Formats: sequence, C-alpha cells, structure tokens
Amino acid sequence: GMLTQAGHELTDVAGSAECLIVNTCAFIDRAREESVNTILELARVKEAGRARALIVTGCLTQRYGGEILTEIPEVNAILGTSELQRIVELVNQAEGRQDWVTSAPPGYLYDARTPRLLTGRVPYAYVKIAEGCDMGCTFCAIPQFRGAHRSRPLQDVVAEVEGLARQGIQEAILVSQDTLAYGREIPGNGDIGDLILALSDTRMPWIRPMYLHPAHVNDRLVDKWRRARVVPYLDMPVQHGDDEVLRAMRRAVTARRMKDVVAQFRAAIPDLAIRTTVLVGFPGETEAAFDNLLGFVEDVGFDRLGVFTYSVEEGTPAAGMPGQITPEVMAERAQQVQELQDRLAWPRQKALFGTRQTVLVDGPSADSAFPFEGRTAGQAPEIDGVVYLRDPHLSPGRFADVRIVEVDGYELVGE
Repeated sequence: GMLTQAGHELTDVAGSAECLIVNTCAFIDRAREESVNTILELARVKEAGRARALIVTGCLTQRYGGEILTEIPEVNAILGTSELQRIVELVNQAEGRQDWVTSAPPGYLYDARTPRLLTGRVPYAYVKIAEGCDMGCTFCAIPQFRGAHRSRPLQDVVAEVEGLARQGIQEAILVSQDTLAYGREIPGNGDIGDLILALSDTRMPWIRPMYLHPAHVNDRLVDKWRRARVVPYLDMPVQHGDDEVLRAMRRAVTARRMKDVVAQFRAAIPDLAIRTTVLVGFPGETEAAFDNLLGFVEDVGFDRLGVFTYSVEEGTPAAGMPGQITPEVMAERAQQVQELQDRLAWPRQKALFGTRQTVLVDGPSADSAFPFEGRTAGQAPEIDGVVYLRDPHLSPGRFADVRIVEVDGYELVGE
C-alpha cells in the first residue's frame, strides 16, 4: 500500500519489474531455504532483465542481514522487520547501492492508517492484531527477530476491520504470534475476548482468530468466545501431549489442562471445528513420550491437525539440549501422527456428506476442473482443504448455500 500510494506500480511479473522485492521468512529451516532460493532466483532475474535493484525484507534480514549482503552481491538493500515504513525510501534510492543495512531492534507495528493494497483476488484478509511474543518456548526463535509482544489498540483494529468490510472483504483473519495475549500490556484496552466482542458489532461477516495458545485460556475468555460472533473454529497449537516434553518446551500448560480447554470450548460452541499443530522429534522425545502424544491426539479428536518435525533453531535453548532425534525417526513419527489423524478425522468428514453448508466462494478453482472453490466456516484458507463448487454461475466473494455431494479426505464437493 505504501508503494502504490507513492506512485509505484506493482507487478507480479518479475521480468518486467524495475525493482524486485523479496519478503522473507526465517521461522524454520525449510522457510529459510525457500527464502534464500527465492533471493537467488530473483538475483538471476535482475541480472538478465530490466530490474535495477533487488531489496530483501522480512525475518531473514532481521537475523542475517549483513551476511545476505556479503554472500549475495546482487542484493542492493535489506530491510529489517522494524523498519518496513522505509520501503518507499529504499525503492527510490536503492539502485546501485549496497550499504543499506537496516536491522534495528524489532518494534514496528502497522496501524489502520497504514496504506494497504488489496489485490481483489480473494474475499478474505489477514489482520495482524499484535506482534512479537513473550512466551519463550525453547524451540522457537521468533522473539529474536520479532521482538517482545506488543498489541495494537482495540479501536485501531476495529477501524481496520470496518474498512476492510467496506471494501467488500467477507472474512477477517486475526493473526499474531500469540493471539490470546492480545491487549494485556495496554492499560484499559481489553483482552482478545473484548476485541472479538467489539468486532462482532462490525459488518464483517466472518471473523476468524488464529494461533491461540492454550495456556492463556480461562473461564471468562471461553464465555466471551461463546457470546462473540466469530466462526465456530478454533486454531489452538498444542505442540505435544506428553507433560515432560511440554515442560522442556516451556509451554506453560499440561496435557490434562489442554484436554479440559478443548472440552470447555466444545461445550460452549456448537459444531466447533478444532485445528491444532504438533511438533515431533523434540530433543529428549522418548518412545514413551511419543506414545503419550499419540494417545493425546486420539483422546482429543481434532478436526484438523498439522504435524511438523523439530528444526534446530540457532540461539534457542532447545538447540543445545541432549537427546537430539535423528531425521529418520522424526519423519517416521510425523507419518504415524498424520496417519492417526486421518483415520480419526474420516468419520467426521464422512458425516458431512448430504449436509447443507454455507460456503464463502473464494474464486475460480486453480487446481481442479470445477469452476469455483470456497470454504465452510470450519476451513481456514490454505491449510484446511476446500469445497469444490459445481455451479458455474456463482459469484466470487459471495456466500453460497450448497449441499455436500462428495467427500474426498479433507476436500469436499458442493452443489
């Protein structure tokens, strides 16, 4: 948004751009590798095309900015996570330079006045309600490059969501590194429960909070969730189901407490879909601990589950812990968890056959022969599967009432 406001025209065709910008991720090894490969690919595009500058931004530059400039000379400038507001300045001045190392301590957080460009391709938008994290999980490096937790004022978030609704957005997805910690450091602001109650009074049809840490849940929060107009969907990363591993991870919650939290939400919210993520192969994860994780997953019965293998993160306590697990064992355990989850979820998925569902039509289907695809309230974008839609006369960005006529794993077909 800042670049278009300054008169620059955006293009998704790299070969036609005069300035190339890469926004990177440094969360896990795979993300870092993908970020570096993208930088190298665009460096080749720059050398072969009309681009005069290559700028790299995001978490990777916050951690390794100087190294990027040293190792990839085609990069003209880097921009850390705390200085995104300088992007226009860099685009205007980066050509021919290689001395823009900007990696101040993380502190930047956009607000409702920050220019934002909507592509119009999808009817949902991500709304960052806070930045940074104070939890200190031993496997996570996010605080190193995202900084301490800091929230946006409640009314500022409400103003952004209202503005998005006026532009035709149908779903606001609330994100941060620790969503349930929202607002706690701002006197008189209210917490995440107060925020979703305030957003319930906006014209935004669907409100979907993500990344809910189970350690922050209490009875008052569950009651606010019950009263708020949010989609019946809970994204709560549990990470593990063994108490010793949870303590080593510094998750500040037990397996028993997480089971109780899930039961509380299920009792309060009808037809609730629950998504989680688990991490296998954490240092010291014994066979007994892994068996406890499998038992936990079976006892809770999640609707969606993503499984990750542990990745050594530089500078984290877990990186130096004894009992590191081999990649082969991690891969085998990840497969076991996913197979268990698929088996447990199938009866719930199969029960959707023949039901009527309200679906948000995201747009034309990119990977099937169906004319459109969309999602139910129990499906978040990009991670939970879709509903393929047979009717060619539907309108993207609108809601449709459909009957589920096919179920294929986590994918549905509606007409």
